[in-house]
Amino acid sequence: MLRLLWLLSVWALCWLGTKSEDHQLIRIPMQRQASFMATRRQHRAGKTSLYAKYNLAKGATAMVQRSSGASEPLDNRQNLEYAGPISIGTPRQPFNMLFDTGSANLWVPSAECSARNVACQHHHRYNASASSSHVADGRRFAIAYSTGHLSGMLAQDTVAVGRLVVQNQTFGMAIHESGSTFLDTNFAGIVGLAFRSLAEQQATPLFQNMCDQGLVEQCVFSFYLKRNGSARQGGELLFGGIDAKRFTAPLTYVPLTHADYWQFQMQSVEVDGKTISQGRQAVADTGTSLLVAPPREYLIINSLLGGLPTASGEYLLRCSEIDRLPEIVFVIGSQRFGLLPRDYVMQVANDDGSLVCLSAITLMDTDFWILGDVFIGRYYTAFDVAQRRIGFAPAA
Repeated sequence: MLRLLWLLSVWALCWLGTKSEDHQLIRIPMQRQASFMATRRQHRAGKTSLYAKYNLAKGATAMVQRSSGASEPLDNRQNLEYAGPISIGTPRQPFNMLFDTGSANLWVPSAECSARNVACQHHHRYNASASSSHVADGRRFAIAYSTGHLSGMLAQDTVAVGRLVVQNQTFGMAIHESGSTFLDTNFAGIVGLAFRSLAEQQATPLFQNMCDQGLVEQCVFSFYLKRNGSARQGGELLFGGIDAKRFTAPLTYVPLTHADYWQFQMQSVEVDGKTISQGRQAVADTGTSLLVAPPREYLIINSLLGGLPTASGEYLLRCSEIDRLPEIVFVIGSQRFGLLPRDYVMQVANDDGSLVCLSAITLMDTDFWILGDVFIGRYYTAFDVAQRRIGFAPAA
């Protein structure tokens, strides 16, 4: 009977989705991305960016608390970055952007950046004088990273995502991008999809403006991420609802405990049948490829995996024994969400071209977990802004 109800609900959702698609939903073909092998250096750079985003230097402690639709194609670079297109201004200026539920600001490089600013010059830059809908804001913004910082001026302009056009969107024009944080990324800037309380200068996030301006029927967005680094399609970000064809069981929803990050309560974490964590908070973050554990759980979990610690804070695993590693299970909303070794082991290349296997479970000195693309790639994730809840289901 339960299965029948599920099938009926899927049919209803598909019917509604098809009906809405004629009017609002926009399906954009996925971008093609050539296959390449992730490097160990990229893996470490991802960890550095993660520390920075959560206001952590290595060894510092973080507090997780802080005082109708469009479908977007996502470009996948060996499971390290998922990016897709938007455009800003009149006429439209295109940008490939990282869609990040772990931050709240929208920013792009500015045409006013110095010619010596290599990271800025490496990407497409926003030209304010070329847009007839540009409005100067006058406020400055700055975002600190452990490998540098980002700063510039705020502005307002129209932002287009598919056929959806958001009016008067506040965003950052990055004039200074120091360090190497954004030098080799496949995205020019970031679209923050967390809540306004997290945003620099309290700027309203892009999706909240979509809701406020009545551009979507449901104030919900959802991610379907493909984890195969050689895939020509990286997945899909859907603004305005969910796509029942992308998951295979009912969504399990849990309420948010804080509406800044996408933060919620987990019941437990199990490894090989052993409970290693209970009652911890977690954050769903599409802006990181990693899975982040608190210090105690980090040591336990990598020990149970038989990992060999390195001086750079990684855990090496034997590539020949990956299939023998245990399942890691996250219990959320009384449902079990498992990760298999192929989900949490990363095969990366050293500078000399040799391959090694690393645990995708990394450490930050926090009391909460961060579930990045290692988890979201396995589980379709719905971010319900209106009802302040998050839902997970096995991805199709």
